[in-house]
Amino acid sequence: MEIHQLNYFVAVAETGSFSRAAERCNVAQPSLSQQIIKLEQELGDPLFDRLRHRVVLTDTGRNLLPRAITILAELQEIKHSMNQEMDSSRGMLTVGFIPTIAPFVLPRVIKRFGREYPHARLSVHEDLTQALVHDLVDGKLDVGITSTPIHNKMIRTQELLSEPLLVASSKAHDIITGATLLVKELDNFPFIALSEMHCLGEQVQSFCYQQHLELKIVCHTSQLTTVQNCVALGLGVSLVPKALAKSDKSKQIVYRNLSDAAPQRKIAAATHVERTLSFLAKKFIEIVREEYPS
Repeated sequence: MEIHQLNYFVAVAETGSFSRAAERCNVAQPSLSQQIIKLEQELGDPLFDRLRHRVVLTDTGRNLLPRAITILAELQEIKHSMNQEMDSSRGMLTVGFIPTIAPFVLPRVIKRFGREYPHARLSVHEDLTQALVHDLVDGKLDVGITSTPIHNKMIRTQELLSEPLLVASSKAHDIITGATLLVKELDNFPFIALSEMHCLGEQVQSFCYQQHLELKIVCHTSQLTTVQNCVALGLGVSLVPKALAKSDKSKQIVYRNLSDAAPQRKIAAATHVERTLSFLAKKFIEIVREEYPS
């Protein structure tokens, strides 16, 4: 049983004529008649009594008619709903952010996305990169905002921007006094390190390894805000994203560029390689790129 057969059947029942039904459905009468015959053969009973000047529903036809009308109406409602979602940007979008990105951009992104697409439903999750990748692979997330690299063949990444990493030190107990700051000088100061469970912590450690630094780590923490607070109290220095500096209103920390190196992290939108990006997903990614502080 096929949809077009039901459509032809309802047209014949409502017009009382094969020729008028064919005209209404914009199809040749022999083709319409053949499809009605196939439907009758599948059901095992005739649907119409073919009289000389008109056709009349049989008992089987009368039983099928309300069901066919309901099925066709539901299909039209599905088409209408889907078109409405596309035309009016209605739909569901599920996104994820890593904790070292979310605080700097997420509130503004949610506010702007809600203003521009008020009929869309947005669900936001904050978690570590590994968890976001797992949810992207499982189809639980549409988009993940994270940093690269991501080593998973099921994930594609779209680079949004490069964010510099700055040296943060206390303004009240500033142990960095020179006009310039060289990478090797970081060995001279106590260092507040973000845990490598975060990709940012891993990136900082990788940069320090490549620069042959032997950091005097006095604190490992899993929270970027803890790094910030420890630095503000003069307990040490750290490498932090520029977005943290731009969002810091405390005026207790000095943020400096290194003179002989430019550590950075790349912010990317991660998606499943086999999934098609929806209209809302594309717009969300654009908003993140435009709203990111750095």
